[in-house]
Amino acid sequence: MTDASRSTTAAPPGGARPALAILIAMVVVLAAACGDKPVATNPASIASASARAGASPAPTPSPTPDPAKAAVKAFVALVTKDGFSYQATFSGRSRHATDILPVTKGLLQVSGKNVLVRATFKWPGGNRDAVEHRYVGGKAWIRYDAIDTYHRVTLRGADTMAAFAAIHTVADVTYLGPVKSGGKTYYQVSFRSAIVNPLMIPAANLTETALTSPKLTLLIDAAGKPVRGTAEIDGRGRVSGQL
Repeated sequence: MTDASRSTTAAPPGGARPALAILIAMVVVLAAACGDKPVATNPASIASASARAGASPAPTPSPTPDPAKAAVKAFVALVTKDGFSYQATFSGRSRHATDILPVTKGLLQVSGKNVLVRATFKWPGGNRDAVEHRYVGGKAWIRYDAIDTYHRVTLRGADTMAAFAAIHTVADVTYLGPVKSGGKTYYQVSFRSAIVNPLMIPAANLTETALTSPKLTLLIDAAGKPVRGTAEIDGRGRVSGQL
């Protein structure tokens, strides 16, 4: 790929335009970053035992609540709450058929449906591009360096780079199992998420980017609060001038 300012208005002229597989791998830290309080789950109700004829009602023990199910339910309630705001930091690598670009200084800030994403991509030659994406009022914008102007881009609602944009119900979350860390029990979940869209890669000859199978694997605590995770964002694009 070419280390140069990227245009979102037109594809570069000339040259072959082969398909390019893209894998963006990130480590995401949300510890103590969520701006809303965790949502508590209601305790299980205890049903009264039916009385037998001629006998006093016998007490029936309540079923033991499943802490994993409670955590996942609380997590979904939290991240789908109107106006939910949070912040995360991330770093990782953007891997392509031709280059591997380290990604540093990643910042994700979400307030309701408004999104800000910043990340710095480092090229093999040492140059760095600080890319910024904003999604405000249902419109997406991007710029590829600090002196660039913002360009309007088209993104689906689920691909706005907000971490939890694709979660609507518990059915959108896959529970993977408990994880012990630092003497505490966390619960690992995964779901569709693209905190860095391939659109952010600042290559002048990269066009027609699209997501294929973005996924965020996340640890949550017993109250459903996100803690940390890893993102694998598979995508594709076309590169001009490369065979």
